[in-house]
Amino acid sequence: MSVTPSRQIVYQIFPERFAIGRGLTGKEKLSQAAYQRPGNILKADWQARPAEDDAELKQCGQVFYGGDLQGITERLDYIQESGFNTLYFTPIFDAPSNHKYDAMDFFRIDPMFGDEAALKRLIAELDKRGMGLILDAVLNHVNYQHPWFLAAKRGEQPYRDFFTFDKAGNHLCWWGHPYLAELNLDNPELQSILFAGERNFLSHYLEMGITGWRFDTAQDLGMKTAERIRQSIHRRFPHAQLLGELMSYAGGWVNGRGYTGMMNYYFREAMLAWLAGDIAHQQANAAMREYYDGYGHEGSLNSWLMLGSHDTMRLRTAIPDVRLRQLAVAAQFTLPGIPLVYYGDENGMEGGNDPDCRRPMVWDEAQWERPMRDFIQTLVGIREANAALQNGKLMMLGEKQTGNALIYLRYTDVPGQLALVVLNLGDAPLRELVFIPYPHLYNSVPLRNQLAPGNEIKMGGGCIWVEAPPKGVAIYTPFEPHAHFRFYKERNLVV
Repeated sequence: MSVTPSRQIVYQIFPERFAIGRGLTGKEKLSQAAYQRPGNILKADWQARPAEDDAELKQCGQVFYGGDLQGITERLDYIQESGFNTLYFTPIFDAPSNHKYDAMDFFRIDPMFGDEAALKRLIAELDKRGMGLILDAVLNHVNYQHPWFLAAKRGEQPYRDFFTFDKAGNHLCWWGHPYLAELNLDNPELQSILFAGERNFLSHYLEMGITGWRFDTAQDLGMKTAERIRQSIHRRFPHAQLLGELMSYAGGWVNGRGYTGMMNYYFREAMLAWLAGDIAHQQANAAMREYYDGYGHEGSLNSWLMLGSHDTMRLRTAIPDVRLRQLAVAAQFTLPGIPLVYYGDENGMEGGNDPDCRRPMVWDEAQWERPMRDFIQTLVGIREANAALQNGKLMMLGEKQTGNALIYLRYTDVPGQLALVVLNLGDAPLRELVFIPYPHLYNSVPLRNQLAPGNEIKMGGGCIWVEAPPKGVAIYTPFEPHAHFRFYKERNLVV
């Protein structure tokens, strides 16, 4: 049984670039039949980045390194020891590119990655470990060589109505790319195949044991389609996660009828802008409050807090200073939401904009950035031990302060279950009086910094002097210092 969303720590994998299984070398894997295809493709060595004159092939997704599902299965010990308990894969279904966002068959695992048996073995291993798996659904478009589209061009039904053509015979295509033919998701027969019918695509893999789905280009699918998907899927799989990709503010998309959560790019952009000095701390604090208010409490808790993905510059390349990146990661693990870490970011992998952010995983430990790796593992432990950091409500406090810091309180309905978080971007130590309008931080309650146990502070009459090191983090939680007295009495725990 996989973990509940409130306890999830998600690890995103680009399957073509994570690991090659069965002890095969890259040369051996790339000699297999799946890679013997017509056209101009590049078979690359795992350790070497393609030359700059191969940029066109890189951009078109025609550079292959040989990663597969078996390679991921064999690395589950590493993933689990790193602190992650849920995996998210970019698409794994039959497609001609390395990224697989141009499907040819939704019901077939791409032979480059393995087959359905390989996926079932992976799911079985995850289940033994109490881990989950979220797959990527690309329902907006298919490759223009997809059998459905070829039949549609011949005028065959029902396939002609699976797509949209103008009077001249031109088809709607995603972002104007002719090779990505957009599907007509209002067509009932297509809906039946994808999510509504007895043996539909989404349910096929949910029956196999996956945790849920991430939906590509949520804005193109539309809210109406999201609501149809949730209504259909939750009849049989009421706990399935259905997360949408929206690379902007997602308030209104998590409305209880459609997606259960979103990829929270609003958080990412605000955090990186603050760290880069593009916005002041007041605006950064406000942005966190805005996403929480707009997504709602449950919507925020069920959305991914991510700082990088297969579509963005690597975090280390965007923010070279490890101290600043630790501020971002601390926010990711302590604000409302599910932390998502892009493969390799836990070790400080580098990479520019897409497709450079999709480099093969670095397995040479000598190249790992230990401070970041150790920091993430520490945060995993702190979050796991604190119910407020998993499912608590949010009170932003930093907007009314003068220090260049994000300051906020996470709390549940149980008095004493709370965490006071301070992320100081300033070059000097922060010490600032903060008033906290929360009724269960009583006078003289002591709080201890989980990242520096010797750092303790004490509540006054509704206010407290918070402290944080230069470009550093403090995560304060209350403790009981007296042998024969309790601040949080049992009679107060009944709410």
